[in-house]
Amino acid sequence: MKRPFAVGDLVSFQLTTGRASEGIVIHKIVEKRQPTIFLIECGDQRRAFRFEAELALLAPAEAPEAGAMRVSGFEPAMSVSASAPAFAAQGADD
Repeated sequence: MKRPFAVGDLVSFQLTTGRASEGIVIHKIVEKRQPTIFLIECGDQRRAFRFEAELALLAPAEAPEAGAMRVSGFEPAMSVSASAPAFAAQGADD
C-alpha cells in the first residue's frame, strides 16, 4: 500500500503545460467520499492544487534527506509570509 502524503513532503507533479515540476505539500484537504486534494508550493513561490493520484513522492518530510533535497531556490516561506501583509495598506497607491 502506498504511504499517504503528509504536509512537508517533497513531491513531483505535472504542470498544466505538461512540464514536470516539484514542490512541497503545504496543505491537505480531506473530505468524505472525495479524493484528497493537496496544495503544493513550488520553488518559485507558485502554488498548485493536485489530487493524490497526480503526485509522486520524492522525499518524505521526516526523512533527513528531505532537507538536503529541497527544491532549488525554495526557502520555507512560513516566516516571510507570516510577517508580510497579504494586502497593501489602505491608501498605498492613492
